[in-house]
Amino acid sequence: MKPIQLLKSLTNHPTNPIIKTFRLATFFLLFGNFAVTEAYAQFGNSIGGYVFGSQRQPLGDINIELLDDFSRLVSRARTSAAGRYQFNRLTAGRYRVRVLPDGTNYEEQEQDVEIVNIVRETQGGGRIVSGSENVQRDFYLKPRKDNSTTGRSEAIFVQEVPEQAKGTYRKALESFAAKNEKEALKHLKTAIEIFSDYYEAIERLGIEYVKLRHYQAAEILLNRATKINPRAYQSWYGLAYARYTQNKTNEALEAVQKAIALNQISVEALLLQGVLHRKAKNYKQAEKQLKKAEDVTKGAVAEVHWQLALLYGNNLQRYREAADQLELFLKAQPDNKNTENIKKLIKQFREKAANK
Repeated sequence: MKPIQLLKSLTNHPTNPIIKTFRLATFFLLFGNFAVTEAYAQFGNSIGGYVFGSQRQPLGDINIELLDDFSRLVSRARTSAAGRYQFNRLTAGRYRVRVLPDGTNYEEQEQDVEIVNIVRETQGGGRIVSGSENVQRDFYLKPRKDNSTTGRSEAIFVQEVPEQAKGTYRKALESFAAKNEKEALKHLKTAIEIFSDYYEAIERLGIEYVKLRHYQAAEILLNRATKINPRAYQSWYGLAYARYTQNKTNEALEAVQKAIALNQISVEALLLQGVLHRKAKNYKQAEKQLKKAEDVTKGAVAEVHWQLALLYGNNLQRYREAADQLELFLKAQPDNKNTENIKKLIKQFREKAANK
């Protein structure tokens, strides 16, 4: 398969922090034959959770670091519009999750996590790792005592809400914390029935529908949320993504531009805008936005490099730069299970660039 076709076959869908999507699963179909070993089995572990503000609102675009027990950096992530973060493919051991709310008026916070896998000996002298562990750690950030901020302020939306609706919304949050999503969604719907303009409940239900891939319903709810609170970054971003999934490219671009106007350092919004421009064949604009995302993250987010590689390799035939971006992708994600296959793709792009 030619390098352009291979790269295109891997994904045509941006990684959205709101929902977990695959990026390189096609490699398993193309190259297959992956042996399951003890080390590989341990990579099924994960650490994830949510980051909330002082009013229990989810905080999007917050930097998260994962450190090992020697305080060495293992990985970085950013929270989604729903406040969700996730670290996957972890081995057993002790970790520390650190929340770095730069540009907000919240204090840093961290928690220790230990992952333990059960290992048993086989009769043949081998070792089997049983199962995997998925640890959840939620954070409830506290405002800085000096009220200082480093550049990004958070708009607080104040609304008169009936006590009955407030109580029902609190029940929804408690149900989410208890991982009872069905009950939580029921409470959110009830809160909105009690008070039809309940912004927090409408936005949260809309974001949850995006996560559940109920995109049409999510679009209706999040569009309503932006009407009630035009400065709702999370609603604008969620609305943009819901429209993107329904191939409403122009409407999605309008929504994501609103999100970026409210948060100019939002990596997820810049990334989505770049993907939307590429889809609309606005390649110069796509490159501009993706390069902005690259600058904001200082090259630390692998998905930005992946989307730039798609742009250069598939659309602009700039094969040298496509290879460069794939190398940066591997640098940002050195433990990627498809590293060898990506290296082959890099080599093919280098050869294509030399013969161009």
